[in-house]
Amino acid sequence: MKEKKNKQELDKEFKNEEVVVEGEATLDRELLGDDKYIEALEEKLGEALADAVTCKNLTQRLQADFDNYRKRNQTLAEEMKQLGISMVVEKLLGVLDNCDLARKYISDESALQGFVMMETQILMALETFGLKEVEAEGLPFDAKVMNALEREKAEGKEDQVLAVISKGYTLNGKLVRPAGVKVGY
Repeated sequence: MKEKKNKQELDKEFKNEEVVVEGEATLDRELLGDDKYIEALEEKLGEALADAVTCKNLTQRLQADFDNYRKRNQTLAEEMKQLGISMVVEKLLGVLDNCDLARKYISDESALQGFVMMETQILMALETFGLKEVEAEGLPFDAKVMNALEREKAEGKEDQVLAVISKGYTLNGKLVRPAGVKVGY
């Protein structure tokens, strides 16, 4: 069993030790005397505490900077993903337009049915990414989501959409392409 050292023995051992501070001279308790030695140790302790506070503040700032960096990267990654989706969707809108035109020229009923099924499947796939058709026909003209391509005299239907010439689409609530419409006047 270890023997307990009493306070006097510990003081004796401590009196004979020198305290070495990195890059500085040693503090010798016997040369300085108790009061000066304690004062020097308190000064070194104060400096060490100040350094600890500085390091803690730096660590907190670095942690906050890293959190901001992470959030910015997440936002940027999501924006790039949405940009990629919108680019693909815009390219496929031309394909949908051509499908709409081609449907008018197919005379075989079974071929038309297969063609409509493929067109529907493409539309459903694009809808999973947030694509929606702009509703226009029979509604009042809205310049925010429609382009007036033609005007036609129509009594009682002034400023109403008479026909949709080219479909308009939104992607996740943002207008990708305005609907081209015929408006009554």
